[in-house]
Amino acid sequence: MMGGQIVYLEFLVALCMGLAAFCLFIWSVLSGELDEESENVKYRVFDREREDGRR
Repeated sequence: MMGGQIVYLEFLVALCMGLAAFCLFIWSVLSGELDEESENVKYRVFDREREDGRR
């Protein structure tokens, strides 16, 4: 009987962790954290280094 309760508790913990991760993902999308601007920074640095003659 106790083993069944532990499985349900583990399932509940895993479900809560998954829900928290999903909520963080939704928050980051809505707040613009996953915007393309973060990708553009590395290309600007690369272009500057290429203009300076560095590799």
